[in-house]
Amino acid sequence: MRLRGVCVLGLGYVGLPTAAVLASRGFYVIGVDNDVTKVDAINNGRCYIREPGLDLMIRDAVSEGLLRATTDAVKEVKSSDAVIIAVPTPVKSGVVDFSYLKSALESVREGLHRGLLVVIESTVPPGTTVGFAKPLLEESGLRVEEDFFLAHVPERIAPGRAVEELLNAPRLVGGVGPRSTEKALELYGRVNSRLLATDATTAEFVKLVENTYRDVNIAFANLLALMAERLGVDVYEAVRLANTHPRVNVHLPGAGVGGPCLTKDPYMLASLLPDFWGTELVRLARRINEYMPSHVVDIIEKALAEVGAGLGGARVAVLGASYKGGVEDTRESPSRYIVKGLQDRGASVVVFDPYTSESFGAERASSLEEAVMGADVVVIVTDHPEFRGLDLGRLGGLVRRRIIVDGRRVVEPHVAVEHGFRYYGVGYGRAFKV
Repeated sequence: MRLRGVCVLGLGYVGLPTAAVLASRGFYVIGVDNDVTKVDAINNGRCYIREPGLDLMIRDAVSEGLLRATTDAVKEVKSSDAVIIAVPTPVKSGVVDFSYLKSALESVREGLHRGLLVVIESTVPPGTTVGFAKPLLEESGLRVEEDFFLAHVPERIAPGRAVEELLNAPRLVGGVGPRSTEKALELYGRVNSRLLATDATTAEFVKLVENTYRDVNIAFANLLALMAERLGVDVYEAVRLANTHPRVNVHLPGAGVGGPCLTKDPYMLASLLPDFWGTELVRLARRINEYMPSHVVDIIEKALAEVGAGLGGARVAVLGASYKGGVEDTRESPSRYIVKGLQDRGASVVVFDPYTSESFGAERASSLEEAVMGADVVVIVTDHPEFRGLDLGRLGGLVRRRIIVDGRRVVEPHVAVEHGFRYYGVGYGRAFKV
């Protein structure tokens, strides 16, 4: 049977781009979410996620009758050929919260029918599709591989590149059996030609491996940054030189690691074998990366102390609330913890981000100029493109004290000094000050 109608459960940063891309390839797509504002926005052709190309794709799909949204999951599952589950699977205190996934699977079970393909895109521990989803769905009386099909296809998209990566990045397609894999390949093959067939449990494991690798690599870079500060070395220069080796690829350090994946997937992986001593490597990497925002606060306090001031009563301008440059996504952003750390030590904090209005409880500035006006310290947390072209000459005329704390090497140290600033950076061990 040729798949035509697809139901997408969960219309967040993964589900919405997925629904739009499928509709752009001629599928009739029904998005389901409990959030009525999201449902209304889609049905009116509006995109609520800042993602290149997504707004036009949604408008076109809705106007052509290929995309609509609702809150009624069971009804739409009953009339669909395929269901894609893209709900959150957060980790709380090191334990995976399956409540959203369980609720979605229960809706699918109620609407399950012969021939239906069920795909889980949510990140889950290995064995979840086979050991949790399969028996729950088979409570319907239907049998996987005989009556319906079940697969895990982990998402591989990054905010700011969602549409491009859905169309072009390699995707793992892991069924619970060969017929399920075949059906999932048929669906995703209409969107992306770079498909890699495997089994569901391997696909689940690989997704955690990918993000944990990145987190461990960043933790290593952050460890080097902390060491460089003690040794009087510029870690960015050290990493650049080390990466000229043909078999070395060290990531860059920074103010911390944010986003929905790297902050939880390593814990998900480590929890598989909690008593196995080797998993401490993963947990240690997480602790290093979680430490970096508080380290930035320490640098700010040190910078003020060197000019005879303290954090109490100081005005600190934080540039960037998103967890990465060029996107609006603030989930687990290091800025959240930097703002809290500064406020806990008595600082007055103002946040500016050109992509989002989030300020994590601090004062929010509507412009860069408003943010830095009268600031004792300017802290760069997010590497937005807009911050890379800072007019330091003009900035110097607005601040109270010319101090920059750079968490992402957005400003070149010598350029800051040439404009009369005292420059401090993560991993910058040299005394590069006026």
